[in-house]
Amino acid sequence: MKFYKIKKLTVITEAAILDNVLELATELGADSYTIDRVSGKGEKGVRFGMDSDISGMLTNVRIEIITHEELAKKIAVEVEANFFQNYAGIVYLQDVEVIQARKFNIKE
Repeated sequence: MKFYKIKKLTVITEAAILDNVLELATELGADSYTIDRVSGKGEKGVRFGMDSDISGMLTNVRIEIITHEELAKKIAVEVEANFFQNYAGIVYLQDVEVIQARKFNIKE
């Protein structure tokens, strides 16, 4: 079985801007993503999962996008520039390997 190198872009941010982040990523070319509700503590304090915060004000989400490096970096830069002056968030990239080349438009 062959594995193919690709990037995983992770955005952890406030649920309040989830739709905006997804819209931006889609406009830039992302065609799929995964979303999780997450809890944690960072420079903006403690954030809770969806079940812990009825108002949604302190809820964080993790968005993962598997794509080629150029698009992952483009989305990361745009998300940071457009949202993180006013909202809590972090963006990072990881090298990952997948086995479904066709799913990610990887030339075999």
